[in-house]
Amino acid sequence: MKVADLSARPAVTVAPDATVAQAATLMSRVGVGCLVVVDADRLVGIVTDRDLVCRVLAHGVATDVRIDSVMSTNVMAVDRHADIRDAIAAFHHHAVRRMPVVDGDQVVGLVSLDDLIVSLSKVFADVTHGMTAQLVFPHGNDEPPVPALSG
Repeated sequence: MKVADLSARPAVTVAPDATVAQAATLMSRVGVGCLVVVDADRLVGIVTDRDLVCRVLAHGVATDVRIDSVMSTNVMAVDRHADIRDAIAAFHHHAVRRMPVVDGDQVVGLVSLDDLIVSLSKVFADVTHGMTAQLVFPHGNDEPPVPALSG
């Protein structure tokens, strides 16, 4: 399965010169926990609701500062054509909960650990459905089980 096959959502983006207040308002209005920071459609950072709490509110930073002053840089992104095993390894190695999905230099979406869990649980459900059917309903040509004789 490829990353593009996941139920990844479109990335909500913000420009690096947006203020923290504008970013927080956008997060609230759209109902997301992170924004991908892009400059001329190029990925330059990511900011999460946790970043706003830990880097801004907890330190008394004014909300009129630019978002690029509090965003995370060197963002781990995953290619849309990558296998989901590569995404799982990247989540594990980099200890992040969300990653932008890219196609070349273009941000085309966002994938989260939650997206992976939901997609994989659907796959597991499909697999276990077939196994359960075989266990509960024996095949037509199978011999019926022979009851044990008591002694």
